[in-house]
Amino acid sequence: MRPIITAQLEIVALGTGSTSMSAHISEAVKAIEKAGIKYQLTPMGTVMEVSSVEDALDIMKAAHEAVIKRGVKRVITHLTIDDRRDSPKGLEERIESVKSKL
Repeated sequence: MRPIITAQLEIVALGTGSTSMSAHISEAVKAIEKAGIKYQLTPMGTVMEVSSVEDALDIMKAAHEAVIKRGVKRVITHLTIDDRRDSPKGLEERIESVKSKL
């Protein structure tokens, strides 16, 4: 059974002089894309499918640093990890499980 860890990453760029964050977040998403993992962009964050906690942490660091490299002086990053070892389910399977109960 291969581990599938779901992680949600939320990055907030502060002190940029604008309420828009899309230019900064797009750089974080590019860093996630470079990792070659399955991910889903949402209005409030990015959900990722990784095979280890270490992968989630490495990708989080790369995304965080990508925003810093844009010149943002203050970045808040939240990472939520769901490490379920008894029944590995990917992003689509989790969504379908809920939809089947609606």
